[in-house]
Amino acid sequence: MAELTVFGSLLQDRDLTYGRFCRAFGVAARELHLNITPPQRRQFDRWRIVGRVKTLPRDDAGTILEHLFPGHSVRALLQPAAQAPPAAVAHQTEEPAECATVLGALGLGPGLPSAALGIMAATRARLDAALDASSVSTATLDRWEEIAHDYARAYQTQPPQVLLADLLGDLGDVQRLLEQHHPIRHRRRLCRVVAQLAALAGIFTSALGEHREARNWFHTGRLAAVEAGDVQLEGTLAVRSAIVSFYYGTPAAAYTQASRARQQLRSADGPATARAVVLEARALARMGRPSEARPLLQLAESMFSRLTVEHRDDIALGYTERQFLFHLGNAWTHLGLPDEAWAVQQRALAAYAPTERLDPALIWIDRATGLARSGHPEEAYRIAADAITQLPAEHRTGMVVRYANDFAAIAGRTQLPAGREFAELLRS
Repeated sequence: MAELTVFGSLLQDRDLTYGRFCRAFGVAARELHLNITPPQRRQFDRWRIVGRVKTLPRDDAGTILEHLFPGHSVRALLQPAAQAPPAAVAHQTEEPAECATVLGALGLGPGLPSAALGIMAATRARLDAALDASSVSTATLDRWEEIAHDYARAYQTQPPQVLLADLLGDLGDVQRLLEQHHPIRHRRRLCRVVAQLAALAGIFTSALGEHREARNWFHTGRLAAVEAGDVQLEGTLAVRSAIVSFYYGTPAAAYTQASRARQQLRSADGPATARAVVLEARALARMGRPSEARPLLQLAESMFSRLTVEHRDDIALGYTERQFLFHLGNAWTHLGLPDEAWAVQQRALAAYAPTERLDPALIWIDRATGLARSGHPEEAYRIAADAITQLPAEHRTGMVVRYANDFAAIAGRTQLPAGREFAELLRS
C-alpha cells in the first residue's frame, strides 16, 4: 500500500473523498475570496501519496490547504505522515447505589436525611445523563448540517452523478447514527439532516432523468421532516416533488401538487411557500391560463420580498434571488412575454459564477424559447445549441435533455438548417 502524506492521512481521518475535498476546497476559496478551482484528481493524488510531489502547490492553493488543515503548513502537509500512537482515554463511572446502602441512608424516621438526599440526587443525575447520552456530539451534528449545504453549493459546478455517489455514502453514515440512541433534540436534528440529504438525493436523481426514484427520495425526506417536526422542510420536499412533475410529468399535475403543498404550509411566509406559488404560476403559464398565473406571480414577488436574508442565502432549502429570477423568467417566457422574461433572466445570469453551469444553461434555453415564440427561430436555435454545447458532457443530463426537447417542440421549424442541426445535436 502506498505511503500517505500528512495530507493523505488527514483526508483518511476525516473520511474526505476526492469529491468531498473539492467541495470543501470550493467553500474555502469563496470564504477567502480566491479565484481558484479545486485540483484535478491527478494532482489530488500527488498531494496524498509520498514521493509524488515535485513542487509545492501554488500560493492560492497552499493558502486554502492551510485554511482547511489549521496548524499544518503546506510543506508539513506533504511530508510522510507521522505515526502517533492513539491516546489512551480513561473513563470512570460511578456505580449505582446498593439496596442496603439506600435503606440505611433512608432510615425510619420522618423526612429524608441528607445522606438519602445525596443518593437520590446522584441517582437522578445518572438517569439524566443516560437520557441525555448520545453517541453524536453537537459539533458532529453541526458538521452534518454544513455537509448538506456543501452539496447544494456544489450542485451547480459538479456533475450530479459524482455528487450522488458521495451523497449515498454520507446517507449510509447518517443512517447508522440514526439507529443509535440519542436524546430527542439530537434525534430531531439528525432527522432534519436526513430530510435535507434526501431532498438533495431527489434533486440530483431528478437532474439525471430518474424522476420516479427522485419522487421516492422526496417521500423519504418528508418522513424524516415529519419526525423532525419541521413543517417548512416537509413543505419544501412536497414542492420539490411537484417540480419533478413540472419537468417530467404534466403542468396540471405540478399545479395540483404545488397548490396542495401551499395549503399544507397554510400559506405561511417562507421559502417553501414562495417556491410553491411560483411553481403554480409556471404551471398555469404552461397550461395557457395567463389570467390566473399573473396574480400568482405578483403574490410570489411580494412573498419573496419578505424572505429573510438567511432564507435567501440558503442554497439547499431556502430560495435564493437568482433561483427566484430564473423561475420568474420561465413563467414570463411561457406567458409569451419574452421582454419581461429577458429583463429578469439577465439579472439571474449575472448572479452565477462562470464555473456554475446547470441553471445558466436552462436560463439560456428559456431565452431561446422566448425568441422562438416571438418569431426568431434561427437565433433561438443558435442560443439553445450554444447553451448545450458549452456544457461539459457529464452535465448534459436527463433534465437538460428534457428541457432542450421541450424547447425544440415549441420552436418547430425543423426544416430550417438550424433546426436540423439542433435535432442532430440532441441525437448525439
